[in-house]
Amino acid sequence: MYPKKIAAMAAIMAVCIGFSACSGNGDGGSAESSSASTASDAPTITGTVSETVSEDSSADNTETEVTDVTGEAGETSDDPLLAAAESAIDGMEWPAMAVVSNDEKEFISDFFLLDTENGNYKDLFIMQCPMSANLSEIIIIEADDVTSAKADLEARQKKAQEQDAFYPDDVERAGASIVGTYGTYAYFIMGNNSGDVEKALTAGLK
Repeated sequence: MYPKKIAAMAAIMAVCIGFSACSGNGDGGSAESSSASTASDAPTITGTVSETVSEDSSADNTETEVTDVTGEAGETSDDPLLAAAESAIDGMEWPAMAVVSNDEKEFISDFFLLDTENGNYKDLFIMQCPMSANLSEIIIIEADDVTSAKADLEARQKKAQEQDAFYPDDVERAGASIVGTYGTYAYFIMGNNSGDVEKALTAGLK
């Protein structure tokens, strides 16, 4: 009788061990699948203008109209400032960028500290990465008083460095950001290889 009980207990233990092993393998497979899914969500590199979309601004959760500039290579833009900005980051390791509409007056005032109705501005162009985890921007102002416009962009730069940069990469980008002038243009560049982008941008503004 005892041998039968021992055999039964051994069978039960074998089933339990087998079930436990299967459960462990299932968890591991799920983790691997999750990691692969996350890796596929990486941002794309910039291209050229395609369409207007609505993005949820990370600054104040208001819907901000932006123009996506990830599209087919070889397309050109009628906006000379957009064309200059696209040309400046072409081939650079920048994230997907979008143009912020000047109609977004409140957002531009609150986040960029710029007044779209400033009488000194002849033209205002803002392009940024709409992803909150990647602080990248190009701002170009064509102005009558370029020195005053440069001061406006220096205020934006200071806010980016002191308030908007949270992640280590963003802190580095903000710290290496550039404010400069070229002719009647003042510009702010915050992103990878900002010095190289500045050279390409000023060449595009000629």
